[in-house]
Amino acid sequence: MQAVSGAQFIRVLARSQIWIFIPVYLTELRGLPVYVSGVLFLLTAIIALPFSVYGGNLVDTLGRRKISLAIPIFLFALMMITAFSILYAIVSDVTSIGERTGSFGILRIAGNLGFSAGPAIGGFLADYSYFYIFIFGAGGAIVEFLLYYFLVNETGKLRTSTGRFNVPFSDRYFIIVAALIGVTYFVSGQWGTTLTLFLSVIYMVPNSMIGILYSINGITVIALQMPIIRAIERFNGFNQLALGTIVYGIGFFILAFIHNIILLGLDIVLITIGENILAPVTNSIISKIAPEDRRGEFFGSAQLISGFISPLAPVMGTLLIYRNPHDPVMIWSPVLTIAIFASISIVIIGNRLMRSVAKR
Repeated sequence: MQAVSGAQFIRVLARSQIWIFIPVYLTELRGLPVYVSGVLFLLTAIIALPFSVYGGNLVDTLGRRKISLAIPIFLFALMMITAFSILYAIVSDVTSIGERTGSFGILRIAGNLGFSAGPAIGGFLADYSYFYIFIFGAGGAIVEFLLYYFLVNETGKLRTSTGRFNVPFSDRYFIIVAALIGVTYFVSGQWGTTLTLFLSVIYMVPNSMIGILYSINGITVIALQMPIIRAIERFNGFNQLALGTIVYGIGFFILAFIHNIILLGLDIVLITIGENILAPVTNSIISKIAPEDRRGEFFGSAQLISGFISPLAPVMGTLLIYRNPHDPVMIWSPVLTIAIFASISIVIIGNRLMRSVAKR
């Protein structure tokens, strides 16, 4: 767990600044309209979708360690989903069901230690040249490879390869859960591309300050992730999903009314609280329904199903910015509306599903 958390720290430290500042690079230096960033992220996600299932199945048949070593060598854009399938499968292997949500929280803390520094470093590097951001990311991939090579052993129970790659479409419970998680991405997916362009294009926040705002997110995760997990552990997973989604939506909507950098920082804390509620439980729910020798498959398939939905979030957000550059309320009110409807749907459908499963 320590080695995986360390690798997660390095990955996020090195790559978060690329993810955050590519939209600004494309808009400011390449002169592309803001919605193009959303479309490019959509295309990247579409290309990556087959790798979610393919990579998840490889995790189950070849092993977590071998695929972990291969990932830093391949293109990050194509292999990111596979990387998460590995991380989540390893955490599921080495923890009990009761420990799982907290363990995913620890993994998030490790990643956000990197995220608290990565965007801030990237913001200052971008003020000199975007070239240095990509060099920093490449160096992080090398360190990540070395950590997995020397410190991570195989953790999972592997299944015998049949030569075919599977998706658990016959598991109705899994399909519904993955779809509900995917719907939340319409809200949480505004974090990153949409938020960065909103701050840069609409509020004219400089890169260095954008990096600091994202670092506030990382620091907030580190400080509040475990207390929030303990505070909401009495709620079932679906109610946690709904609560996290509505907090996300409210946090984004507040952005329409504040310009002061201090108030923006406080609102980032609120948005991060929504993230702290939402992120660990999504992984925990999938890990609880996945058979031990099919965890990579289930995590990869969950990414596949959610992947049909989540890439639309930055497309929607960047189009809203493009169409409403002088009206922040019109940018964020659709996001809040989706959050409200998604939360209500998750509570109703999720709890009905739980009662249906309990009757079996």
